[in-house]
Amino acid sequence: MKTNVPDESVRDSIVDAALGVFERYGLHRVSMHDISVASGMGRSSLYHYFGNKMEVFDAVSKKLLEQVFIAAKKEIDTESTMAVNVSKYELKKLEGIKAMSRKYHLALIDLKQDPALLLTKMRIIIHDETKMLNDLIDRAIDRKEILPLNIEDRRFLAETIVTVFRSFEQEILIFDRFPEMEAKLFWLVSIFHKGLQ
Repeated sequence: MKTNVPDESVRDSIVDAALGVFERYGLHRVSMHDISVASGMGRSSLYHYFGNKMEVFDAVSKKLLEQVFIAAKKEIDTESTMAVNVSKYELKKLEGIKAMSRKYHLALIDLKQDPALLLTKMRIIIHDETKMLNDLIDRAIDRKEILPLNIEDRRFLAETIVTVFRSFEQEILIFDRFPEMEAKLFWLVSIFHKGLQ
């Protein structure tokens, strides 16, 4: 029985081809024709999987940010404290975002012209990050690293931490601030951690 759901492997191959196109041309100069040529698909076939260039760019952004998230999440050690884990995670994430911004600098220049669009793209993994931080908070409470919190406050704390670090990341990406980011990052984590003890 044939389904109407587009084949995920074909979508993935389009996204993989589009990675190179967005790296080479940025966002604004890319057309569906460019993506079609790079993927080796006709434009009508391409439109079967993606309605427009921004849908392709969304899929590319999601793939890249998920790769950064997965690499950063590997830094978490169940034996380490919440402060150490958050610091290591965020540092690895910032390194990944900076590497991605260097590789896709033309797309980033285009995105900087529309900060609202950039902020939307940076929110792609927010739910995954919030869940991960909530898990770290739960573990820290179980180990008595931080004071007990009810479920609602834990969720709020996780969302707040994600929001604070997302703002930090945006300042680095958009405005090239905090050249000594590592020291600032550890200081920020320390403030959070001490306030919860």
